[in-house]
Amino acid sequence: MVATGTASGKSLCFQIPILHAVLTEPDARALLLFPTKALARDQCESLRQVVRSLGPGTSIGVAPFDGDTPPDERRAARARAAVVATNPDMLHRSMLPMHEGWARFFAGLRYVVLDELHTYRGVFGSHVGNVLRRLWRVCEHYGSRPQVIAASATIANPAELARAIIGRPSVVCVDEDASPTGPRTVMVLNPKVVDATTGVRRDYLKVTRVVANEVRRAGVQTLVFCRTRKAVELLTRYLRDDERSDGGPLPGGRAQDAIRGYRGGYLPERRREVESALRSGEARVVATTNALELGIDIGGVDVVVLSGYPGSRAATLQRIGRAGRRNRASLGVVVLSSMPTDQFIAADPAFLLGQPAEHAAVDPDNPEIWLPHLRCAVQELPLRATESWGEMTADETVYAADYLVERGALLRQDTVPPLYLSRGAESAADQVDLRGPTEENFSVVDEAGDVLAEVAYDDAPLYLHPGAIYPIEGRTFEVRALDWDGRKATVRSVDADYYTEAVPKLRVRILDPDDGVAARVAAGELDDRGGLGEAHVIRNVPGFKKIRFRSHENIGFGPVVLPDLELHTRAAYWPLPTSAVALDPTLRATAAIAAAHAIHHCAALLLMCDAADLGHAITAGHPASFGTLASGPGGAGVDAQLAAAARPYIVLFDWTPGGAGLATTAFALGPALFERAAAAVAGCRCEGGCPTCLGPGVAQRDRPVDRRAVAEVLEAMRRAAGGDAQA
Repeated sequence: MVATGTASGKSLCFQIPILHAVLTEPDARALLLFPTKALARDQCESLRQVVRSLGPGTSIGVAPFDGDTPPDERRAARARAAVVATNPDMLHRSMLPMHEGWARFFAGLRYVVLDELHTYRGVFGSHVGNVLRRLWRVCEHYGSRPQVIAASATIANPAELARAIIGRPSVVCVDEDASPTGPRTVMVLNPKVVDATTGVRRDYLKVTRVVANEVRRAGVQTLVFCRTRKAVELLTRYLRDDERSDGGPLPGGRAQDAIRGYRGGYLPERRREVESALRSGEARVVATTNALELGIDIGGVDVVVLSGYPGSRAATLQRIGRAGRRNRASLGVVVLSSMPTDQFIAADPAFLLGQPAEHAAVDPDNPEIWLPHLRCAVQELPLRATESWGEMTADETVYAADYLVERGALLRQDTVPPLYLSRGAESAADQVDLRGPTEENFSVVDEAGDVLAEVAYDDAPLYLHPGAIYPIEGRTFEVRALDWDGRKATVRSVDADYYTEAVPKLRVRILDPDDGVAARVAAGELDDRGGLGEAHVIRNVPGFKKIRFRSHENIGFGPVVLPDLELHTRAAYWPLPTSAVALDPTLRATAAIAAAHAIHHCAALLLMCDAADLGHAITAGHPASFGTLASGPGGAGVDAQLAAAARPYIVLFDWTPGGAGLATTAFALGPALFERAAAAVAGCRCEGGCPTCLGPGVAQRDRPVDRRAVAEVLEAMRRAAGGDAQA
């Protein structure tokens, strides 16, 4: 496990032993796993450059294997490549289910590389851990036991994470970074207050524009990390306008070449073009989302500007570390917004660099996750009753296999020892989504029929509704029509002086409570108990706003009529105790929202999952019979506040379709969950309440609830959950 800073030479740590093994053993093979296709292809080219440097007589096959690889190249990779770079999804869906075609490769497998290991956390990381269990099983079948080389940056527990994902106890962690680095200056910039009454500060995107222009005029190559794709497009447009203003009429479109945007949704050709322009120095300033946070080779960047706090110290350090390669001095600038989390950083900038990065957590032993992978493993190779799976004993594995037999997924042969076989012709791997369900992306097509970009299914209502302005690197396109069933949006180029912003809504309801209280609630009987149930989450976009460039004034509204996006999942819910209900409505609402924030994040901590794997909501009454209004990660909206001001219930649900067992396990924690949440709120170092303990949107209200009052609410919930004999 190599856990050192950006540009410290981690790639050489696996490139050199792999090349040595392949040069000395003709049958040696290596499998490189990367979280993204772009990173895998970038590393392929990097390794090929090393091979070319060995001389004209050296020939080592290095091949990418992903969803974009043509069939002929896939066959060549299987037959001749000594090094294959892919992602966990392809290993899961293609290589392991068809391992017979990879028999020679798996038999000679000497090294498995897991790069950017810190990205494998939460539900996704738990799935990857089980994919690796299947890989080790196939390798054992072909007589190999590869050495694992993992690489990561900016997490507090690299060895622990590696042990959990790889499934091997003997992990050696190398975390001393002696690589040469130039001096680095980190500046935290808090925009000035423009309204002393409300405390509103100057728009952080405008301040980011000022900072980016300063370094642009100095001729320094710069990355500007933005929170959203929309911010990338706005900043790209503004900086190009400023470039033209500084230099007058620009022949040949110099502003378009020097100022670039980079984000998800761009076609692969455009992304590779921007990466090449960065390496060559043609692109001087690139506005990007976290798409450039990982280790894609982008050459020597001198300055990194963060437009808003990215949400974690780990992400902050990772992004700032993208500057200062090749032993040059570098600068990192963090421009803070008016959001409470950003202002918490402003009050204590040492929080960023004076403490270690956050922990990354996974739970590969969650039965909701490993059980489907056990079925995949049996389809790949029959399961002997003497085998064990993960941390389970052989007897526990047999118990799980018998459960799958009862469900009709496996067959049991009563041999000695018994043997389990797969049942059915469908691919078990196709039924398991490592990153959640994937719907077909929407294509953005101009009137000539050319594909300009792609948009994920879940994002289509936000960005591709009729009337939306869809920007691509500063150019604006108007969405003329959206073919929902055909997954296609038709756009035309326009010279718009405004952009659009969708207004999303989220509703959650418990459809089938496990505790059987629905009938009593419908009859008007009061029921204060918490419970579990099937949850129905509805996401829709009822309308959009038109916002003028530069001034950001609202110049109009428009309706949106599109199908709702629905999620069926599992949820846990709890009422606020009677003592909290006795508060006045405003404080009751604030207490409910703050308590929900604490429960959500402490549940993620205790369950060893990513906070984004869970969602939470506030209900105006029992969620079995009342519609619920959710509070998102950026804070609670007006609807959620009104709901919480009535009879509040807190709902915690899985963001995974069908549920991943997280909310169910959180409910089973009982008093321990509320005890941990109360301790987190009560033990915070702030005086009255801050975004860390109370959540965004609560700590800076006109009438903020004291964090001690929230801790008392959580303590009362602990007692109601059976935390003491009196309860």
